[in-house]
Amino acid sequence: MKKTFILIIILLLSGLPSLNSRSLNFKVGLFSPVLASDLWDINMENLVFQKEDMMDLWYGIEYEHFMGKNLSVTLEAGTYSQSVFSQYSEFVYDDDSPIYQNMYLSITSLDFNFKLYPLGFRRVFIPFFGGGAGIYSWKYEQWGDFIDFEYGSVNEGFADTSEYSLGFNARGGFIFRFKRYMGISFEAKYHYLKGTLSSFFEGFEKLDLSGLTFNIGLNIYFR
Repeated sequence: MKKTFILIIILLLSGLPSLNSRSLNFKVGLFSPVLASDLWDINMENLVFQKEDMMDLWYGIEYEHFMGKNLSVTLEAGTYSQSVFSQYSEFVYDDDSPIYQNMYLSITSLDFNFKLYPLGFRRVFIPFFGGGAGIYSWKYEQWGDFIDFEYGSVNEGFADTSEYSLGFNARGGFIFRFKRYMGISFEAKYHYLKGTLSSFFEGFEKLDLSGLTFNIGLNIYFR
């Protein structure tokens, strides 16, 4: 599915009119997840765990194809992953030792976007905004010692989900084009993404994978 999506995007880009101007943009930023679903709520309630614990770096690379001085289309790939090693906040073993439980989340995105440049892109200071949609490959794992509150027992366990989901994004920022062929970008991007959990997490709603990313980037222009 992912390979088919990439092929479709490449074919679309190859047929677009342009100013024969393109850029390759390298990005690194801080991803701050929203975590607005019931599994996250339960984890934050039972474990020594906060939203900030899931914050980590997001790396991206973007190919941009200019269709005019005010419009471009882009193909962007990005990736993020974070592990959190935690424990139950209010429960311990009989000998007062901690009951450990851990989480892992990774997200890899492939987005097709439109970007608008109200003042054009051939300036020193270049504001922009845009948005798009894409395919997100994500994986969530939870492992360690699980408390069975019905029977009052503790059992070692492992649960995971690995899926592809459709997501959407909106973004805005500006570029400081300090040379003809090079610029520095500052961008805020929000992506909306929810994914269906596997049978390990039966009874839970879709997992919220949305979040806000603040990026700094290096843009290399080919014309």
